[in-house]
Amino acid sequence: MRVSTQMMQRIAVDGLLERQSTLSRTQQQLATGKRILSPSDDPTGTTQALAFKQQLVQNEQYNSNINQLKSRLEAEESVLEGVGNALLRVRELAEQGANDNYDIQSRTNLATEVRLLLDEVLGLANSKDGRGEYLFSGYQSNTEPFVDGGLGNYSYQGDQAQRRMQISPTREVESSDSGSDIFENLDIVAGGKQNVFKTIYDLATDLEANSTGGNILADLDTALDSVFTTRAKVGARINAVDAQDQINLQYETQTKAVLSEIEDLDYAEAVGRLNVELAGLQAAQQSFQRIQNLSLFNAL
Repeated sequence: MRVSTQMMQRIAVDGLLERQSTLSRTQQQLATGKRILSPSDDPTGTTQALAFKQQLVQNEQYNSNINQLKSRLEAEESVLEGVGNALLRVRELAEQGANDNYDIQSRTNLATEVRLLLDEVLGLANSKDGRGEYLFSGYQSNTEPFVDGGLGNYSYQGDQAQRRMQISPTREVESSDSGSDIFENLDIVAGGKQNVFKTIYDLATDLEANSTGGNILADLDTALDSVFTTRAKVGARINAVDAQDQINLQYETQTKAVLSEIEDLDYAEAVGRLNVELAGLQAAQQSFQRIQNLSLFNAL
């Protein structure tokens, strides 16, 4: 086959363009810090990287859920602590009221504080979380859970559900407790069920009537047990959430390390390759200049 000057020049130009393209790709790798610039560079690596990135996005959502869940559980624990302290004080007042040395005026004074504590407990039971949602309404998070109907009649407006949040691909944790389970349906010594608000209300009424309150101490112990039991469960959930948070953090660190191995550029290797490609391009340019001078007309 006869090789013409034009063909030689075309071959040289193609070689230059290819070397320039290779050099440009290496420069882009160095600029971005990524080994894979397009799926065609490494189809298998691209598929793996995409899968890991999706897992990281999902893990980020779990972490967001954990932060929201922990905030809500800590708010609930704080509220239950306040309720427990208030009930302990109510119990102290009930014990004082049972003292035979107390007269009607003394018991009336005790009743005044008991009613203030009743308002405090009711207010705490109607607490909201940081997002403005009621803690103890179940799924009815925008509905105030407990309403004072007057004369010791307190009604629950929420539902019995426990809201849950997912904190890992296989794990959900309750983010709330039904106010009905904590404050209502408490067994009383006289028989039947009663809510904690009615129990405190009855104590105040009895004290104002110069009565010692009957079985109030046992009924208050039932209410305290309900609050403390729920608080212990909330604390256990907080511990579980903290543990899962650490697991998710470790998973994120490990996944990012694997993703880096797939995607990230070996800078030392790339810089060495860049130098070789620059030298090759310069040699090709010099060769092209010499080829341009190889013409029969130059010899005439």
